[in-house]
Amino acid sequence: MPRPSLTQQEIADFRAVIQRHAIVIAGEVGLVGLSMRKLADSLNLTAGALYRYYPSKRELIFDCCSTALAALKERFAQQQQTADNPLAAISHMLHAYADFALEDKDRFRLLFLENDQGATASLESDAEAMAPYYMLKSEVVKAQELGLIHASDPVLVTNILWGSVHGIVTLACTLNTFELGNIGRLLDENITCLFRGMALQGVSQ
Repeated sequence: MPRPSLTQQEIADFRAVIQRHAIVIAGEVGLVGLSMRKLADSLNLTAGALYRYYPSKRELIFDCCSTALAALKERFAQQQQTADNPLAAISHMLHAYADFALEDKDRFRLLFLENDQGATASLESDAEAMAPYYMLKSEVVKAQELGLIHASDPVLVTNILWGSVHGIVTLACTLNTFELGNIGRLLDENITCLFRGMALQGVSQ
């Protein structure tokens, strides 16, 4: 009898399982060491069965990163909805970014630290994929309009904020023996210093 066709939901559900296995393997051996054969073996599938879901490693990596960015967008959206002012929203979103990284270091490394040989280059020009960045930037603009931080280039300000926190969480995700201490406290101090440096003279934070 012919094999019954999978529903779109069944395909999507198992693709999520495949992505999870791929992220774990990449975390252990890097993207260079991740092969479709190794991935198929971890799933107890034949290579042919795996290719029904993902015709190529490149497409798989693209989906892993797209899914991760969508998850980060959801976290940022929650923080935007609950914050009572732009500075609080920025602070909460930066903490959400850190939580996103530290809760799944393999996913974070794949998304931001691995050389994917251009597999995800198109995501950088995709407004939906880059939504977390633009959401943070929108709060920066709001803070500037309210006079809470100086009105310099909002892209520059956003990059300073994101880059500073990204540096901390990257260290936390990659250092094996050096102790950074309480990451939450370190982030709080970092964000406070950034806000203080960006504040208009005479404007209380």
